[in-house]
Amino acid sequence: MKILLVEDHHLVREGLTRLLREVLPDAQVRTAGCIAEARERLAWAERVLLDLSLPDGHGLGFLEEIARRHPDLPVVILTAYDEPAFQRRAAALGAVAFLSKADPPDALRQALVELKGPARSLPYTDRLSPTEQQVLALLGEGLSTAQIAQRLGVEEKTVYTHRRRLMFKLGLKSAQALVRFAALYHTGLTPPSGKKFS
Repeated sequence: MKILLVEDHHLVREGLTRLLREVLPDAQVRTAGCIAEARERLAWAERVLLDLSLPDGHGLGFLEEIARRHPDLPVVILTAYDEPAFQRRAAALGAVAFLSKADPPDALRQALVELKGPARSLPYTDRLSPTEQQVLALLGEGLSTAQIAQRLGVEEKTVYTHRRRLMFKLGLKSAQALVRFAALYHTGLTPPSGKKFS
């Protein structure tokens, strides 16, 4: 797998490159510090890990360009700007995941492992990781975030991270919509689109 990491901060870029090579030892990793550099390397890439704040433009604008020029190239957003509006816009432009740099290390590692899998060809519920499916099922049983954390043996912050990623992947705009979706999922039914619950 060929991963293009687009990140302008040198120390962050170095750290993420090491983490990618640790988590995905068979992957080839190239980096770019700006959109202009990334644009030159897109034809090589099979996955893109994209920051939003870049010196020569906004990552969402570049994501829109990628979606237009390389519609089958999976893009994962990794940013310090964990704003719902950015998440919604990234989802609308076809990003396959939206990760926060504030996420716990284990959640980030798991998300990076998922880069190995197919990103666009699967139905949206099949794109959930095993842990995300567990969290969704436990939400469907009516458990709170604290109860889910206790059941899974993780911190509450990790459960919040999974909840946020579920909302992104399922196209849901609120925590209430996620709970309604989870309740239906728990019955064994899956709606044709999570957006019906937004």
